[in-house]
Amino acid sequence: MSATIAQHVATYFEGEKNAGMLIAGIGAAMFAAGTALFPARHGLRAFALTLLVWGTLEFGLGAGLYLRTGPQVVDLLRDLGRDAAAFYASEGARMAKVQRNFVVLEAVWLGAIAVTGVLGVVMKKSPLASGIALGILVNVSVLLAFDVVAERRGAIYERALVDKRLE
Repeated sequence: MSATIAQHVATYFEGEKNAGMLIAGIGAAMFAAGTALFPARHGLRAFALTLLVWGTLEFGLGAGLYLRTGPQVVDLLRDLGRDAAAFYASEGARMAKVQRNFVVLEAVWLGAIAVTGVLGVVMKKSPLASGIALGILVNVSVLLAFDVVAERRGAIYERALVDKRLE
């Protein structure tokens, strides 16, 4: 087994675990903010409910990412040790797909940021419409930042897989 690629696997997936903890923490904070704002009487309930829903989703996403990462690393390192060529082919293809998906997600997040930002301002007299739009805006902005960083980390790992396969 290549110590170099094993180190890349460990580094990349350590970042994934940390990202999972971070997004779960952000989700918990969004949920807490939604809980704190819900009793407010100043038209914040739609915003609060949106934070509650997105916070729950982000917590689940982060917890899932964190929990699946350890077993995934064990499986990958086992595959690398058994058949390095097959590992590079399958993991390289998987990472290429992951990287393409980040580009698509970032475009979706940017579009959602633009739309919800405009709606939040244009519909500011409607607590329901602006509250939902602004709640989505806050959370989608977090996801954009999360995915940009994850894509950067993934590009380093993907390049290491390609370089090692070409050796």
